[in-house]
Amino acid sequence: MGGAEVAALIAGTVPAMRRRGRYRPPRGPEVRDLEELADALARADVDAAARVGGCLGLAADAAGGALVLHSDPDTERAWLVVALRPGVVPGVVVEVPHPNADLDTEAVGLGVWRRRPEALYLQAGAHRAAGAPPDACERADHPADVAARADTPFARVAALLVARGLPQLQLHGFADRDGVDVVLSPGASTGGPLLDAVADRLAATGERVGVGDDPRWTDLLGRRNVQGLAAADRATAFVHLELSRSLRRDTGRREAVADALARALDDVAASGGLSWR
Repeated sequence: MGGAEVAALIAGTVPAMRRRGRYRPPRGPEVRDLEELADALARADVDAAARVGGCLGLAADAAGGALVLHSDPDTERAWLVVALRPGVVPGVVVEVPHPNADLDTEAVGLGVWRRRPEALYLQAGAHRAAGAPPDACERADHPADVAARADTPFARVAALLVARGLPQLQLHGFADRDGVDVVLSPGASTGGPLLDAVADRLAATGERVGVGDDPRWTDLLGRRNVQGLAAADRATAFVHLELSRSLRRDTGRREAVADALARALDDVAASGGLSWR
């Protein structure tokens, strides 16, 4: 029930994250506040997280035994959505970088969060195209595209958590293609036990899983992904998941994938592969 409350609260904010929404990058003391927020999240200090979150324009709600911090999508500081369990030090970050643009990825991410008590949920607070000039063509020209811009609040918080050794599961979406339902990649890294466990668990659900170089999905491997690059620099686990539209629009398949991802984390944790510094 508690997880359902959190999911409803967060999902309710997503439709307001519009393509032409307002957005600006953080500046001055806001950057320092983001560092303080990341530190509070890493320590599961909900009081400190709520306090510094307020300085960043994040509303704090207690829901289902968790703290949910969320920005207002209708403001220029449409930056973050976070769900954290008080006193439970995070062991993995479940990331949704493109809410509303990659439809229903938040439903899968929140499904993993519900199943893993030590998971920290981190979501962008704006549509990936928010705040971009009308003629923006390159992803780097979109200031709210958190997977392409290291100066976004999402990217700054994720980088600081990765510096503490936390692994990341990052969820994306793609239009349906023949022969594949999920594309997995370690981004700029070389893979490892978590990627292998995710691939095995997803295949066991019946999803068609694509891994490695293949001309059918080379554009979905996320090798320039900012969070993946940070993970490669720190030698931490990063799993970039692209989910087909048909999968994301099917409630049963979404829940099965969320369960598979949680079980993959169980598998790696049981072997001693999930840790933080």
